[in-house]
Amino acid sequence: MPPKPKSPAKGKKGKLSKAEKERLKKEEAERKLQEEEEARLKAEQEERERLERERLEREERERIEAAESQRHCAEVAELKSILEGNKNALYNMHEQRRSKAKWDRYMQCSGSPDPTIAPEINTYINLWKEDTQKSGIDVVLEESKQTLALIAELEFLIEDMPEEKCDESMVERYRETIVELQNLLTIKLDEATCILLKDASSMADSETGNLQLVKSNPVINMMLWGNLTKNPRFKSFEFEEQHFIFELPKQLALTDIAIRIIHTKYDHFSHLCRTFWPKKKKKPQTPPEEDVHGMEEKMDEGQGAAGESEEKEDGEKEGGEEEVEEKAEEPTEEKENTEDKGDENGEGAETSATQKEGEPGEGDGDAVVEEEDEEDEDELDDLDDEDTVDMRAYQVLGGVVHFDLLCLPPQPKQVKSWLMTQVTMDELKRVPYAADSNKLGLSLSGNMTMTMGQTLDPKAVANAAAAAEALGAPPVGVTLKLPDNVLFSEEPQMAYWSHDRKQWRLDGFVDVKFDEESRMLSFKTVNFGPLACIQDKHINMPFQSWELRPIGADHARFTIIAAIIEAEIEIKGPLCCFKQTADSDFRSELDAIRGKWMEPRELIKVLKNTGVNLFPEDDSKKYVSISEKDPDVENGLYQQMALTASHFAYSWSKWNTESGTERIILQGCEKLEDDIPLDRKEEWALLMVSRERAMKLKMTEYEEEFSDVHAEGSQFHADLYHMVNDLSTEPGLERMRNSHYRFVDAVYQMLAATRVIAYS
Repeated sequence: MPPKPKSPAKGKKGKLSKAEKERLKKEEAERKLQEEEEARLKAEQEERERLERERLEREERERIEAAESQRHCAEVAELKSILEGNKNALYNMHEQRRSKAKWDRYMQCSGSPDPTIAPEINTYINLWKEDTQKSGIDVVLEESKQTLALIAELEFLIEDMPEEKCDESMVERYRETIVELQNLLTIKLDEATCILLKDASSMADSETGNLQLVKSNPVINMMLWGNLTKNPRFKSFEFEEQHFIFELPKQLALTDIAIRIIHTKYDHFSHLCRTFWPKKKKKPQTPPEEDVHGMEEKMDEGQGAAGESEEKEDGEKEGGEEEVEEKAEEPTEEKENTEDKGDENGEGAETSATQKEGEPGEGDGDAVVEEEDEEDEDELDDLDDEDTVDMRAYQVLGGVVHFDLLCLPPQPKQVKSWLMTQVTMDELKRVPYAADSNKLGLSLSGNMTMTMGQTLDPKAVANAAAAAEALGAPPVGVTLKLPDNVLFSEEPQMAYWSHDRKQWRLDGFVDVKFDEESRMLSFKTVNFGPLACIQDKHINMPFQSWELRPIGADHARFTIIAAIIEAEIEIKGPLCCFKQTADSDFRSELDAIRGKWMEPRELIKVLKNTGVNLFPEDDSKKYVSISEKDPDVENGLYQQMALTASHFAYSWSKWNTESGTERIILQGCEKLEDDIPLDRKEEWALLMVSRERAMKLKMTEYEEEFSDVHAEGSQFHADLYHMVNDLSTEPGLERMRNSHYRFVDAVYQMLAATRVIAYS
């Protein structure tokens, strides 16, 4: 084959001339200049567009703010008028109710004294105290119903007293009367017990030969056992119907003793604790303007004169402070002396003076504020040691069990036809057990103080019991059944009442066991006297989520998913009803209150006593991690949510915890029908409320980052109420306008009591 011709491209490249190089260089420079010019023009265009966009947004925002400013005063005035109208209607309704109750009380012909009238209640107390014919146990139990009713009436009057009419002296007198009635009931129970023990042999059981007696009424259940036979082989005794068992050591089985168990559904001890009341302090008072001007004039007189004046003023201040301290200490000393006298009447008797230290004053208003920096230090002073129960953090559940070791008086003897009885004092004598000594208490408790849910080492229990027995006072075994209508969310913790220290304490209990199925609680202790089970008040806090959903006109459902329980509270008109959500675990302990309609204040009290505490107190934030909010904004939001609860639903938002203290974020949407299964995510809008304004946000609950940009087409409003009006349809607005003020108040009470915005 002939060779292929060479391609011209593969030939030797010709060199560019100088002119061509200059031309190419010039073209490259022109191209770069053109690109730079195009980039500059594009940047200028983008900048013009950005500025135009910002101008439009600024004008839109200014327009909205101008419109908001015009509406703000009108909206604030309108909301204030609505709230004032509801407040006045409630006030008039409650005043009429109080007047009617007062008249009905005056016209009552039952023979019951009026506890608010000092001569009547004093006459009642003195007559029953001096009447020896009314000391029988059956009479005492019957009369106790009236005494407890009088105590409940006074407690209700204190709670029901309006702030604007609160009379501190009257409240103090009511509380003193309550304590006197409590003491009277304890004294009469002791007298009745003494009468029974003096004639124990005539009531001895035919099989065991010992006294075995049970007397009860709906509130008090008394069990009495007397050791008449002194059988050395005696180990334990069981009150079968009452599900109470006690085991006595041999030392006690051979002595003249009696065991009295009184189980009361009430607790007359906790309010005597120093830690029961929240800490309060008075605001520092600013000196009058005249004093300030006087001090300035003295300062102008000269340095020496000013120095003398300052020394004089300092001395007067110090003297004044000392006088104030002395005056403050005098009532405390008198109170303690009175309490000691009350204890002489019986170990179960409460004091006749009220607990004034740390007690929240009724109607103090702005004169008191919560302590912050010094509050924790003051609480540590109130807690003597780690075994002292902090009543701000714990509550007594299931009533109080009085477990008393008593002296069995000499019994009548039959000699031929004569019945010989040794004359003794008509006084119930308690047998001091060696547990009163610090040495024994330390040997039994040691480092084994039980905390909630903790289990003790069996070896430690055995060693402690052996040490106690070596000291001559082995622990007494107790087994009891917890009430069926009280919910214990964790293993119950035992405490005993120390009369000397006026506090519940944890030491002295070992080998604590709880069978959840049978609800039987067993333990060993060297403590005689009042015993109780305690539970953490804040065990259900913080809440996981919440929702307020309308069901119909003046009808709503309030759901709280708490840490342990899922509660559902139905609100209809002025009444509330507790239920459990369909998905929650069924608890038989709540059968007694489930489905029963009552007023909000009564329902809150019943739920607390049942063990369902969803109601934080003013200082609960020290025990629970919360999303703290501006209290005025938070309370105002509850009022406005209540106003719109007939047609607008609200729910918890995850963004609320990240919005700071000044802003509150929640979800909301109009709901005219109860259509939970038909809920759509896009229906729910994010609402942000602050002290200045309320608005609908552009973002949704399910976005990853928070943005406070308001939704397009929405307006700023002065408050949540008017923002909801802007988001509602005419049928919804019509239902809201027809909402009854008592329904609005019931919703507000539940929201304010649970504080779901801060505690979720």
